[in-house]
Amino acid sequence: METDIAARVPQFVKTVIDVLERAGHRGYLVGGSLRDLLLGKAPHDFDLTTDATPGEVLEIFRDFRVIPTGLRHGTVTVLSDGNPIEITTHRVDGDYLDSRRPESVSFTRRLSDDLSRRDFTVNAMAWSESEGLIDLFSGREDLKKGIIRAVGNPAARFTEDALRILRAFRFSAQLDFAIEEKTLAGAKATREGLARISAERVFAELCRLLTAAAAQKGLNALVAADCVRYVFFDTVLRENRFHTLTTLPAEPELRLALLLLGDEPSAVRQLCRRLKASNAFTEKVCDLLLAAAEPLPTNLYEARRHVCRYWQAFAGGMLLRQALGEDVTKAAELCQAVAKNGTAIELRRLAVNGKELQERLGVLPVRTGEMLARLQDFCWQDPARNKKNKLIELATEIIGREKDFING
Repeated sequence: METDIAARVPQFVKTVIDVLERAGHRGYLVGGSLRDLLLGKAPHDFDLTTDATPGEVLEIFRDFRVIPTGLRHGTVTVLSDGNPIEITTHRVDGDYLDSRRPESVSFTRRLSDDLSRRDFTVNAMAWSESEGLIDLFSGREDLKKGIIRAVGNPAARFTEDALRILRAFRFSAQLDFAIEEKTLAGAKATREGLARISAERVFAELCRLLTAAAAQKGLNALVAADCVRYVFFDTVLRENRFHTLTTLPAEPELRLALLLLGDEPSAVRQLCRRLKASNAFTEKVCDLLLAAAEPLPTNLYEARRHVCRYWQAFAGGMLLRQALGEDVTKAAELCQAVAKNGTAIELRRLAVNGKELQERLGVLPVRTGEMLARLQDFCWQDPARNKKNKLIELATEIIGREKDFING
C-alpha cells in the first residue's frame, strides 16, 4: 500500500518533503489528503507536518513563495509549483477551555505527539517516501472496515473540541462510514459542548453533511447521539425523509428544504437566522418551500404563472415533490417548456411598462402594479397578446369598467 501511495502523491508535494529532509528535518503527508489517497480518491489539498519550527520552515523555504498562514499555531503555507501546501510544526495542544480551541500550543519534535492529538484514527496517519506509512492508531484498518473511531478516549477528544462531534457525523456521511460504538457514545455524553460552538461553524458542517453522498448515515448518527437540538434547535426532524436526500442534487438549500417541507415560513426563517445562514441562502430555501407547496400546474397557462412566480425555484420545488413520491412528470414538462420557449412572460418583458400606463392612460401610481399584473395574466393566457397596442387596448377597457384606476 505504501508503494501505491508514493505513486499517487504529486511531485510538487514530494518536492516540499525533499526540501525539508535535505535541510535535516522530517516532513510527512497527513490528515484528509493522506486518508483520501489511501481510499483511492484525489485529494483537494495537501497538508504536511514537520519537526521544523515555523521559523525554520520560513528559512528553509526562503527561495519559495511563502505565506505565514498561522505562525501562532505553527502553520506556514508554501507554494510548490504554484500549489499551496500547508506545513504545520508537530505540536501539542494546551488545555481546551471553550470546547473549541486550545489555550496554548507548544511545538514538539516528536511525530507521535502530533498524531495523538488528532480527532479520528483515519485522519491520524502520516507518510513520507523515506519512512512509508506511519499508523500508530490502526487508522488503515479502520479505513478498511469503514469506521470512524476517535483517537484515544472519545469523550476526551470531544471535550477538547466539540466541533469534532459534528465532524464525526460529517465524515460518516462523506465517507459512508459507520461511527464506532464507543465514539458515538462519547459524542452523546459530551454533546452539551456543542452549545458553545459558533452557529457559523455548525452551519458549515451541516451543509457539508447534507450534500454528502451518504447524508442519511450522518443524520442518523446525529439523531442517535441526541444532537439534533444543537443543530436544528426547535425544528422537528422528519427522519422518514433522510433516505430520500440523495435523490436530490447535492445542493444544501434543496436538501435542507426537503427536511423542512411542511414547516411554516416563519419557523424556517428563524432556524436559518439561528444558524447564521446568509439572506440569499434563507430566501432560496423559503422560495423552494413555497414553490413546492403550490398546486401542480395542469396546463400551459398555469405553468406560465407558476414559473414566473417561482422563477429561481420552480424546478427545485418539483424535485422536492418528486422526492416525496409525487408524480410531477407532466407539470415539470409544462414548466420546462414555457421557461424554454419564453412564454412565461415576466413583468419586465411586458410590451408596456408602468410609466407608459401612467402617462398615456392616467393610471394612478398606486394602482399601476395591479394593472401590470392583470396585463401579465392576460399574456399568460395567450403570449401572442404581448404587443403594445393590444395591452394598451386591454388597459383602456379595464379603466372603462373600473374608474378607480384613474383620478376622477
